[in-house]
Amino acid sequence: MAFTVKTEAEKIFTNIMGDGAVRLASDSGSKTNFHDIFVTLDKSEKVKRQRAGSQLLFLTALYSNASSATVRSQILTRIHRILINYKSFINPANPSEEGPENPILALGAYAALALAKAANMASYTQADSSRPVTQAELRSALTGYVSKSYTTFTGLNSYKNVRLANGNGVTVSTGSLVGTKHAKTGLNGVTLGLGAVHFINAAINGAGNAIYSDLSAWFTQMCARLRQSYGNSRDNNGLTELCVNIGAGRAGDNGGSLDQIRGYFPSSGYNSFVIWGLNLAARAYRIAELGDTTKIPQFKNAVALSSHVCQQTAAEIMNYYNTQIINEGRSYEIGLPDFKAGSPDATNPVTSVPTSGYALAAYQHFASVNRPTTEQIKNSNEQFNILVEHNGDPASVTAYLYTTAWYGGHTLVTSGKLTSAIANKAGSVALPYNIVSTNTGVKAEAGASRILQGLAGAMNSGITTLN
Repeated sequence: MAFTVKTEAEKIFTNIMGDGAVRLASDSGSKTNFHDIFVTLDKSEKVKRQRAGSQLLFLTALYSNASSATVRSQILTRIHRILINYKSFINPANPSEEGPENPILALGAYAALALAKAANMASYTQADSSRPVTQAELRSALTGYVSKSYTTFTGLNSYKNVRLANGNGVTVSTGSLVGTKHAKTGLNGVTLGLGAVHFINAAINGAGNAIYSDLSAWFTQMCARLRQSYGNSRDNNGLTELCVNIGAGRAGDNGGSLDQIRGYFPSSGYNSFVIWGLNLAARAYRIAELGDTTKIPQFKNAVALSSHVCQQTAAEIMNYYNTQIINEGRSYEIGLPDFKAGSPDATNPVTSVPTSGYALAAYQHFASVNRPTTEQIKNSNEQFNILVEHNGDPASVTAYLYTTAWYGGHTLVTSGKLTSAIANKAGSVALPYNIVSTNTGVKAEAGASRILQGLAGAMNSGITTLN
């Protein structure tokens, strides 16, 4: 089931996405809608920022791999249209969100700046010459993003807990998982967010500054923590300290009010973002090593060294998926601490305490922090039943693992097991174009965005073929 990355990517662009100046609502049909980032009335909507960033990463990576000057011209037109719509959100007025939306948009904007610099374009003018987006604008927005987002992320408990001796975990005090330690914060947002800040800061501001030094130390400590639970002898060692709640969190955790968990660590979708963030940190080191700081190199010119601790730690997570999940013929995981089989609660949804599976484990963690209300229990059960439903959708959760291609040429993405596992769930050939072109609706759009991220990661990591 091997496919050539650039061929599959251009097929998606040419047949579904288009240059953005012509192919809008009229070409949606049964295909994934790549155009809602243009037609939405509120460009500040978080998911739109994330999908705009994913498209920028995809387009900038495809540009040098495109088959003709015509396609390259169309790519530049679409890049420009996205930048026109989203340049004011690259350095967001309110950067408080811990999720991936702002980091992915910033990474896409950085890729657009790097492409313009490499192509000696002072500005993008292709979609509308009266509204240029200049290199200077992008650089200024990204410099602001680094400063503002670094302050935001380092103020989060998910950043601070890595510094603590015990990770500020909670030990479950009730039920079948009693004694299991859980984190009170998710790792996906802060890892990807700080990875983006680390990379962009090194590329724009250089390595000889306080942000670079602090994030180098933080990522080293993060890796030490992760490797306590992600060594190659992973079996039955439980989940310790930071390794739970990879999605969001529970009401009451660290004084917060948010009530949502997308799945226990390891959760394939959110671990893909952890892998990506670790890879970005390793690329920041590579920029410094090559002396490319302040030079705005393209991602493909700053590929992470396998010997860097962040890349090694990302490899251990990749190894886990290769051996523990993909070999079981599935591209996702529903599992509880100590590798107990997971499931949703039998009732859907209920306001009474859950009695089994994922929902029970979530409740047990929740009850160890504060006694949940009836409404919170109901919401928890709803979330976990949605999680299981999404795990059966090939265009959504299964597509997450394509994002691991940012790591580079690991067996997980080159052996054929990944696409076979996705095909096993999808019931059809798991080629990116097939998944993108045959699914509709919100989950299809989410899955398509993740596939774009994965193809961008592959092209930016020198992977020519996935199978």
